[in-house]
Amino acid sequence: MDVKSLYTFIAVVDHGSFAQAADALELSASAISVQMRGLEADVDMRLFDRSRRPPVLTEEGRAFAERARAVIAKWEELSDSLRRDRNAGMLRIGAVHTAVSSILPTALRRMRTDNPDLEFRLTTGLAHDLDLALRAGTIDVALTTGAAEVPAGLVFRTISEQRLVVLAHADAPGTDYRDILCRNPYVRFSRHARVGAMVERALAEAGIRVQSAMEVDTQDGVQALVAAGLGVSVVPEHPGLNDPRFRVMPLGDPPPLRRLGLIFDPDSPRRRFCDLLDAELRVVARRAGLNVPDPADA
Repeated sequence: MDVKSLYTFIAVVDHGSFAQAADALELSASAISVQMRGLEADVDMRLFDRSRRPPVLTEEGRAFAERARAVIAKWEELSDSLRRDRNAGMLRIGAVHTAVSSILPTALRRMRTDNPDLEFRLTTGLAHDLDLALRAGTIDVALTTGAAEVPAGLVFRTISEQRLVVLAHADAPGTDYRDILCRNPYVRFSRHARVGAMVERALAEAGIRVQSAMEVDTQDGVQALVAAGLGVSVVPEHPGLNDPRFRVMPLGDPPPLRRLGLIFDPDSPRRRFCDLLDAELRVVARRAGLNVPDPADA
């Protein structure tokens, strides 16, 4: 076993596949595969499950990745000339639509500024679909709505807490949030979305019956319809609602809170990238005026 093989192994871990690592190292995928088989023979471990496409780390491979990083760190202490960029790699992110239209883009831009060799692969979807993608290993981390129960083996870190607010056109009739919801057509946030189901429960608990006019699966779509005067809705509060076309008021006193946060495997080989994303999202959320709990309490 040599250090070169360890560097190649970590490149595969960080980029997510033999092919991506090959591109980053300017090698062929077959050369990467040969090196990895040689490494497995040297350490007498099955580091990759090759029955899956692309191959994924085994449990032994995950544990070995941390030991390999420690060895590389010690090796690099010998000379600055040996130092490699530890923040090069690939982070596969899943995100609910409301996050993509709010704090995520700015956080990714900040990460890219400090880590220009870090690549992102972004998938959008409903919270339930992102949970399934995490379990299947097709994404590394999800920025999603908090659930009552976190799937086994994963952790959830709250990034921000957002009030549910009634969103209406500035000219919509109604004196308070109940009156507005009862007197206007209602633009429903998709009930298949976790936040949509949360809104439905809040309306039911408040005893509010709405006149459903249409159902939309993105917050941008809801806002566009409300801005056009086609109805009113209930959405998570965010800075984009500070628009003279809208009337915005809390759904009750106190209103329900939607938790937006990161969910990931704490033993993921890309854990440090998840931590970087966590830190940048908190900075962006605070600057946007959102309520950001202390990480120790999240």
